[in-house]
Amino acid sequence: MSPHSLLPRRGRSRTARPVPLPQADVSAAADTEDAATGWRFLPGGGGAEPASWAASARMLSARRRQLRAAVWLLCTLVLGVVFGLSLYERIEFRRGAMVQAELYARVIEGHATRTIGSVSGTLRVLSESSLLRASGYDAHAVSQLLGEQLTGQPSLRSLSVVDTQGRILSSSTASDLTRHVDLLRLVRSGATGATGMAREWLGPLLPVRDLGDLSLSQPLTLGAVALPLVRRVEREDGRELWLVALLNGDYFATQHELAVADTPLRPLVTDLQGQLISTNEPELRPGQSLAQLPPFRQWLPRREHGSYIDQGSDGHVAVGAFRTSRHWPLVVLVEQPYAQLRQQWLERAMIFGAVGVCVCLLLTVLGLVAERGIRRERATQRKLLAAHGEIERNQERFRATFEQAAVGMLERSPEGRLLRVNAALCTLLGFTEAEMLALNAEALVHPDDHAASLLNIQRLFNGEIGSLTQEKRYRRKDGRYVWVRLNASLARAADGQPAFMLGIVEDVSSRRLALKELERARQRELRIGARIQQTLLVQSPDQRVPGLWLSTFNQASQGIDGDFVEFLPLGDRGIDIVVGDVMGKGVSAALIGAATKMQISRCLAELMARPEHRDELPSPAQIVGAVSRALTPNLQQLEAFVTLCHLRIDSRAGKLTWVGCGHEEPMLVSAQGSLRLLSNQHPPLGVLDEDSFQQDTIDIGAEEALFMCSDGAVDALLPDGSRMGREQITALVTELLQFVRTPAALLHLVRQRLHRLGAVFKDDLTMALAMRTLGEPLRSRRELPAELDALHHVRGLVEFRARQAGLGEEETSLFVVACVEAFTNIVRHGCGRPSDTPIELVVRIEDEALVVELVHLGEAFDAPDPLPLGELDHYPEGGFGMYIMHSATDKVEHLHDRGLNTVRLTHRRPPGPCRQIAPEPAMKLRR
Repeated sequence: MSPHSLLPRRGRSRTARPVPLPQADVSAAADTEDAATGWRFLPGGGGAEPASWAASARMLSARRRQLRAAVWLLCTLVLGVVFGLSLYERIEFRRGAMVQAELYARVIEGHATRTIGSVSGTLRVLSESSLLRASGYDAHAVSQLLGEQLTGQPSLRSLSVVDTQGRILSSSTASDLTRHVDLLRLVRSGATGATGMAREWLGPLLPVRDLGDLSLSQPLTLGAVALPLVRRVEREDGRELWLVALLNGDYFATQHELAVADTPLRPLVTDLQGQLISTNEPELRPGQSLAQLPPFRQWLPRREHGSYIDQGSDGHVAVGAFRTSRHWPLVVLVEQPYAQLRQQWLERAMIFGAVGVCVCLLLTVLGLVAERGIRRERATQRKLLAAHGEIERNQERFRATFEQAAVGMLERSPEGRLLRVNAALCTLLGFTEAEMLALNAEALVHPDDHAASLLNIQRLFNGEIGSLTQEKRYRRKDGRYVWVRLNASLARAADGQPAFMLGIVEDVSSRRLALKELERARQRELRIGARIQQTLLVQSPDQRVPGLWLSTFNQASQGIDGDFVEFLPLGDRGIDIVVGDVMGKGVSAALIGAATKMQISRCLAELMARPEHRDELPSPAQIVGAVSRALTPNLQQLEAFVTLCHLRIDSRAGKLTWVGCGHEEPMLVSAQGSLRLLSNQHPPLGVLDEDSFQQDTIDIGAEEALFMCSDGAVDALLPDGSRMGREQITALVTELLQFVRTPAALLHLVRQRLHRLGAVFKDDLTMALAMRTLGEPLRSRRELPAELDALHHVRGLVEFRARQAGLGEEETSLFVVACVEAFTNIVRHGCGRPSDTPIELVVRIEDEALVVELVHLGEAFDAPDPLPLGELDHYPEGGFGMYIMHSATDKVEHLHDRGLNTVRLTHRRPPGPCRQIAPEPAMKLRR
């Protein structure tokens, strides 16, 4: 709820000032209007007037009465519409049934007329036949002619020729010949005799099958019936003959039944007196009188056709239609039981009634729902009146909270103006309330924090974020800045637009100072840990191992990691190399790694102290087994494991022996590009309690290199999200070995290539490389940091080899100065060289010369031509150093190949063997 008052719309105060509230309160307030009462919530008003509440209650009661009247009126209207539709449907059903009956009556009448007309045409053709008119009458020929006419006319039952005495002269039925019939039975009642009759007429219905059956004088029964059609024929001799055709009454009934198929209609054919000629109703029989039907009682013979609803042929009410034939004395009647029509109308009326009842029920339900809403509206008004007092109390509590809060609070408009501040904020910044309200909010923010502060506040006002938490610096009145944390949320008006920002300002200077001190302490610990790791876990190998050049590189993912490399020189026999990785990262992994290295050294010392190993070194499998037995219980308690690979390079025998325990597989690469992977034989240490370990041995040839890495290189992620993978690392190392001849340069080129591919290292990265050389005692290599402090190592090694090569004191001194100058130029003027990459110093004594090579990464260097000796001021930068290098040596070369630079200095030596002097100096780098 918001701190607003419930006032009549026309009586609200224009001087009301909104009281700031948290977002949850303000969003529910601001111009909330009740549609029923016309009242609005307005800020700062008083209580509601009782008269207004009473008027609202009366209005709601009137609305309830109006709603009930409207529902009753609508239901009455719906029922009236249903009743009217039912009456209209009744009329339409009656009219449609009468129209249908008239239509079928026309169809049946037309069919009967056409059938009788067709038979009449047959009689007319026969009457024109010469066989009937000739004076010499041939009874047999005429009978044959009559029989032929029956073919294809199912409506004809028989054809006969009768003389005026009633004797059958010819017939299509042979049994009728020579029979006598009563001619009066072929004439309808009321005719004037044979001479006064028409030329052709339709006789009365006869209960016979053939004309000869009339000679039997049988009464009218329910047997076969026929309708006679008679035509008078005059012969050439003046005598008169009657041509009689008997029409099949069953044919008429069948055709009429087909005409009204699938309908409830009853077709009837009668004569003008109402005698039934044909029907398909089993209750009626031909010859039955239907003179009681309305057409015979009311309309015939005045009307030729019509329709009616009256008594039917079955004695029940029916919808009927009649139609008389214009050519023959026939009447066609079509009836439909009225009970069927009424049943259809009742079904339709029931549907209308059900729809009407449903509509009325729906209107009633809607009315009840609306009435319930009105009741709820009235209850809501009561609750609003009760809640108004609670809102005012909340307003007072919020005002007290805002003013008396122990932390600073402020209200800020979208334009940046401070609307309200509390005493705690004024005390924190040293301003008075008036001075604070006169300031712009962004004017208090430190210039370095201004852009981020303004951006986040704009996002808050734009609705991109729901709340804001930000630490920034506010300016005090005395000019000093104090770190604060601003927690802000947005208050909105009723239309959804931002009203103001409510912020809580907390002084976090002390906390930030403490966090900064903690971060400094953590960084010191990480630097110390990294120093310890570089000196204890991944220390530089001895550069004087016979026949081997060794180098390592480590990049911790968290400043310190659990990767470790251990080099254990075995004198002139070779060296043991142990590479490992501890599960996890950080200080804990580094501690486990240091403990593992310590345990390896301890186990090696214990094994060598045993009598059986005084003359023979313990094998890698024995060393790893002892380390596993010592570490596995502790690793299982710590729920950690260690991947490890112990390798032994026997330089004298040219053998490589290894034991792999879950570590990334080392690979042995030759200068020709052949590759062999050293597979693991066991799981990581700490996973299983194993008593015996297996080792494998292969030959290692001259100029072959052994590359080892941790899973940080293999699991590096490329920009497309895929893993670097073992195959790409192998291909990269194989490619670089084709032109790189020193181990440190190769490792750092691998790292440089990975960075150029955009690889992201999620784990610690450790790489080690052992390159087997020919083992010549007159070749030395040093891996030096790119610092001027390493110059004494350059002097010592070059001076040692120069004396061994037989150079004089002066030549030695000058050559040492040239080498020092070359090293200094690389440190000071090398371009594109990564800061942490070393410089490799390679010194070798050849048959005719002493050669010194300085190998480092970077861009190609175009050496200027040396200038002749002159004043020092005349030399460009580096020009005098180039003069010294060319003067003190016989040849200076600056070589560059795919990112790898080599400075080669050559000095001819006097003929003769090398002198035997003390061993070459050890290398102790200051870290």
